Amino acid sequence: MRTRSKFEMLLMPIKKNAKNPPLAKKNASLSKKNTPLLKKNASLSQKNASLAPENGSDPRLPRYLQVRDDLLQRIALRSWAADEALPSEDKLAAEYAIAVGTMRKVLDALVTDGVVDRVRGRGTFVARAAERSSMLRFVRQHGKANSQLPTAQIRSMTTAIPPLAVADKLKLKPRDKALYLHRTRSFDDEIVLSEHIWLPLARFRKLQKYLKSNSPPSLYPVYESECDVLVSRAIDDLTAKPLNRANASVFKLKTKTVAICVERLMLDHAGEPVEWRTSFVPAERFQYSAEIR
Repeated sequence: MRTRSKFEMLLMPIKKNAKNPPLAKKNASLSKKNTPLLKKNASLSQKNASLAPENGSDPRLPRYLQVRDDLLQRIALRSWAADEALPSEDKLAAEYAIAVGTMRKVLDALVTDGVVDRVRGRGTFVARAAERSSMLRFVRQHGKANSQLPTAQIRSMTTAIPPLAVADKLKLKPRDKALYLHRTRSFDDEIVLSEHIWLPLARFRKLQKYLKSNSPPSLYPVYESECDVLVSRAIDDLTAKPLNRANASVFKLKTKTVAICVERLMLDHAGEPVEWRTSFVPAERFQYSAEIR
């Protein structure tokens, strides 16, 4: 028997495959059949790209909640400018590859949470808490028109490491600095509101420079215009407290005079704290009204 050379042995697999062309054709046919499936999977991956976990969406949640979380993230990143309407329900539904009814459910949830407002005939807009969260709603104006704005004065402003309780409210790390403001508002030289405001310095550096030459009647619009921080909602806690000497002197009242203390935590659209504010209103100047449905 003749012994095969090494060269002949190397050629054997090639000759074997040449004798079995149907098998090669079958594999090629299977690859061709699976091409649409691969394209479909690639398409699904592309559609779900905006809902990736790193964008804040939890894949375990129902689809409409994933879309809601993704929209919240986009709103927090200021994807839509002031006074710019969100895309229509149809366009958003197409973008997220969901039914229009599902997208309507998403927007309804955002309206309920106060994140967006629907304006009949105009569209859906990012809500601005500045329009409905004024501290003046706690102040009785003694016959003055509700549209009259008080005079605002920045009595002191500094950067400092805040008290531990304030740092905890603002989710600041140890040694993180904050911008502190003591601000008063008055009608006809009568101070009706005294506010102690703490803001994360990392997000509000530009505000310090602005307030050195400006004293706006409302700070929330300035947060947006100067620092690109859009407030979303406020959590207010009201209690009656006796004034200490420093706070009493602001109102020219006796120490331990009872006043209403309003502690406010302001959040942005991502749910991150952006302001901790402690305000005092003299008892005779305090009012509060609410409509409950």
